[in-house]
Amino acid sequence: MREPEVLHIFFNFHPELCTGCGACVAACMDEHSDFTCCVRHLYRQEKRTKHGWKLEWCSVACLHCEASSCAKVCPKKCFSQDAETGTIQLDSTACIGCGACKQVCPFDAITLTADRKADKCDGCIRRLREGLLPRCVDACPQAAITIDDRPALREKSHTEMIDWLQEKKAAEL
Repeated sequence: MREPEVLHIFFNFHPELCTGCGACVAACMDEHSDFTCCVRHLYRQEKRTKHGWKLEWCSVACLHCEASSCAKVCPKKCFSQDAETGTIQLDSTACIGCGACKQVCPFDAITLTADRKADKCDGCIRRLREGLLPRCVDACPQAAITIDDRPALREKSHTEMIDWLQEKKAAEL
């Protein structure tokens, strides 16, 4: 049974399906050619298993958290939740470049542009409003990126993504 809640679209990543092809990153850059920096990143991690080495990939952009920490810490209130889609939107015109949002994002999904303005995925909000999938979701040949609106799945997905990124950072040390 579906949990009752206002629609809140979130991005879900399935690492077991990702081949690291980069189609999601290319599609994002193509869709948002006005971005001054790339807002979707593809990370690679090598893991040792009992059968040898295994290569894992993780495609990361803003997951549009329901309780977004970026919105809570922004002194200029640049972040807001879109009422129709639930995506977290950024108005970078008021951004003062303090970087507080970047510091608290557990997904490293906020970047600072050359002019020190915050930038992040907008969830392809224009496409969502037209009934289309976000470009990264549409472009992935393995269906490794999906969107959903089930709260229980969102929490599980976010926890798994945080664990993966923390494991990657630990391996780099």
